[in-house]
Amino acid sequence: MKTLILFYLISLITWSQPKDSIFIKKDSIYGASQSIYITKKKSCQLYNRLLDLNFGEFDTESYLMSLSYLKEKNLILKKNTPVISETQWIPLVQYNKKLFAYYPCDFYSFNKVSINDSTFIEWTGEGPIANQIMNQKKGKNNTFEFDLCSMYDPIKTVIIHIINPKKGIAVFETISSNNEHYFSLMIAASKINRVPLIVNQCDFQKQRELDFEEPDFNKILNH
Repeated sequence: MKTLILFYLISLITWSQPKDSIFIKKDSIYGASQSIYITKKKSCQLYNRLLDLNFGEFDTESYLMSLSYLKEKNLILKKNTPVISETQWIPLVQYNKKLFAYYPCDFYSFNKVSINDSTFIEWTGEGPIANQIMNQKKGKNNTFEFDLCSMYDPIKTVIIHIINPKKGIAVFETISSNNEHYFSLMIAASKINRVPLIVNQCDFQKQRELDFEEPDFNKILNH
């Protein structure tokens, strides 16, 4: 009986994967069913999950809490048209020196960005956080700069460097209040299916995420 159940569970995962997928691994250190594969199928429905910006119960709670902080600090949200045309951004990863979108096993560390006419929203593991846009400007060489304030960082700057306009790929450079610099690769949500997708499928138990390469951001930005 146990053998039949195990075969059934494995089959569920296998049948749900695109036929044109390339497998990276099919096992797990925890012994539960897991598979990690690459798909280039642009119509793959898993892309849509990455793009989901709808608020669930806890998302609404997190967002309202961040708005309450701004209100308590008398930080007024002013409506202005964003200086950048692409306003929704999804993280990218580098694997075998190539860029991919990534569907993680656990979405806790999946950090999206959404910009509207009054707030710069960062989607963290704790939910979406509203940043007041204190100032925004378009710079040289396809750069866009946002001075922000939030409950987690009272003063920080995010500079969006567009490095591939055709594919909508950018480097997000975050400068914190203590002048530390953090970098991440992002892609415009409207162009996400222009890169292949790595899927970490772990339907029955959380598993380890795939290890990715750290891009040489200095080289990318100074290219």
